Formats: sequence, C-alpha cells, structure tokens
Amino acid sequence: MRIAVAMSGGVDSSVAAALLKEEGHEVFGLTMRQYDAKKSGYGENEGIEADIKDAEAVCNVLEIEHFVVDLQEDFKAIVEKNFIEEYSSGRTPNPCVLCNPTIKFGKFMEAAFKLGAEKIATGHYIKIKEENGQFKIFTPEDAAKDQTYMIWKLNQQQLSKTLFPISKYKKPEIRKIAADIKLPIHSKTDSQEICFIKDHYENFLKDHIIFKPGEITLPNGKTIGKHRGLALYTIGQRKGINTPWKCPLFVLKLDVENNKLVVTENPDDLLADVFELEEVNWISGERPDDMSGISIQIRYNSGPVPVKKVQENGNLLSIELERSTRAITPGQSGVFYKDNLLLGGGIIK
Repeated sequence: MRIAVAMSGGVDSSVAAALLKEEGHEVFGLTMRQYDAKKSGYGENEGIEADIKDAEAVCNVLEIEHFVVDLQEDFKAIVEKNFIEEYSSGRTPNPCVLCNPTIKFGKFMEAAFKLGAEKIATGHYIKIKEENGQFKIFTPEDAAKDQTYMIWKLNQQQLSKTLFPISKYKKPEIRKIAADIKLPIHSKTDSQEICFIKDHYENFLKDHIIFKPGEITLPNGKTIGKHRGLALYTIGQRKGINTPWKCPLFVLKLDVENNKLVVTENPDDLLADVFELEEVNWISGERPDDMSGISIQIRYNSGPVPVKKVQENGNLLSIELERSTRAITPGQSGVFYKDNLLLGGGIIK
C-alpha cells in the first residue's frame, strides 16, 4: 500500500514512517508548511523550517521520498482566523481541534491523495479499529500521551483513510526505536501545543486584536482594578491578574458586553455541573443509542468526569455531570468517552 506519513520532523511521525516501511508498505513523507516561521517570531532555522529539514533528514535515512505541501493560506483562513475570532469574543479556543478535521485530515489528506497515497499515517497516540464496517477510536497504550481528545471532529470517511502506527507503543519505546535505527531526531524534544505561536499567545494576538483595558470586578460588582484586555484571560486563571488584593484571585467570567473581567476570591465559585455543547460531532456519524456509563473530558490535560444526564436542546446538547468540576471554559472541547472508546464531542458554549 502507498502511504503518506505526515512528517512533522518529530520522533513520533518519524518512527511511524519507519514501522510502516518495515511492514513492506510503499511509504513517503509529506510535511505541511502551515505558517510563516519568520512572521511567527522564529529565527531562520527555527519553527516549521527546522521541522521540514528534520523531516527531510529522516526520510533520507529511511530512503523514502519526501514532499512539502504549502497550506499557509488555508491554515490562516481557517485556523488562525478562528483563533483570533474566539479570543475576541471572550472564548478560549483549542486550534488543534479545528486544524485536525479541516487541515491535517482535510487539505493535507487531499494533497497526499494527489501524490498517489491510498492512506495517510500520523504519529498520534491514538488507537483505531474497524468493527463491522465502523471505524472506532480508542485511547492508546501510553495513557500519558493520549491524543484522542484532539480528534473528536473527525468523520468516518477521514478515519477510513488513516493509520496510527505507534498506538501500541509507549513514548520511551518510540525513542528507543528511533535511536536503534539511528534517526537523527531520536532525542528531539516534543513540539509545543500551538505550532504557529513561538512564545505567549499575547504576542500573536496583539497583531490582530486591539486590547481594550477595562474594569476588574468582584461578583458583587465592586471594582477592584483594571485589566489589560479580556483576550488575555481565561476562566480559572490565577496568574496575571495584576491588581493588589488580600488573597489570590481567579478569573470567573469574561463579560465581553461590558468589557469587565469578573474575578473571585473563592475557587469553589469556579465549580459547575451543568453546561451546554455546540457543534456536536459523533465519531460513528450519529448519537449512540446507549448513553449510560459515559464520561466527558473538558480540557486536554484533565481526566473525564462521569455524566449524569445528556439532553438535546435544539442544536445544543445540555450536559449534567455526576459531580461538579472546575473552570468549564467556553471555546474548549467537551469530549465524550465510554471506558476507553471515543464517542465524539462538542464545543463548550
């Protein structure tokens, strides 16, 4: 089978390519140039340009072809635009969640097929299985590297054309494989979450958003200071609230209409057990008949929380949790699981 491996220049995708070649497939590397490194604050040999060189070096070692596809315009029009709009509206987006279905498993996949690929493969820590004509997603062996949270927007057609070769391995094993076959990136550190931003996201947003200072208030309406611009804060944030106070303060709400940052002294104020999801997608293509025993994960680095009740409310999905959880943040993803099976998800409203 002719397979295009999404080569990021990192150890995971490099080993994915090596494993598939060892299995006897006709493998080639395909690297996506999705942003301008210099405009993102990187030096000449940093960021995506360095990643492209690393991917090319790995392909030379593996003796496979390497191609680069330029998706900067699509990435800017879809991912970066959404990132700016969401922060402008007082929400906290996860750009990877949008990039995966539209760019990596969308435009990138199309480019791979034009180069003769029958499927694409990535270095994600995700387990995929076909059962009775349905492609199902499960958490990988290495729970600490689980990336299923990021792909809840994918559909059956995309999954039918995708392989995740490293899902049965743990990260130390991947690094050992890379070292054993003398890949030049075997000790390369993992990339940061937001690829197109080198430093703090403030440096990116300031070129696209006018930060409007406003009042910092307590829940009772008392003004206690000034904020630098709502886009610089997110629900649950403690650091960066630069106003003198007798105890730590936490961001409770971004009042965009009145340009006020509402903070609280009591972290328990951040607890909630009811919220809504929009843009809901089910991996199977439709909502599962049996929703008993499901849980939902509300941010990438948190564990799933048991769900008590799910109810459709027009285009929204109302969620009631078994127990309150902290800092449910608009713009982030709520992702459903049943044991280690990914069911789908939505955007927190």
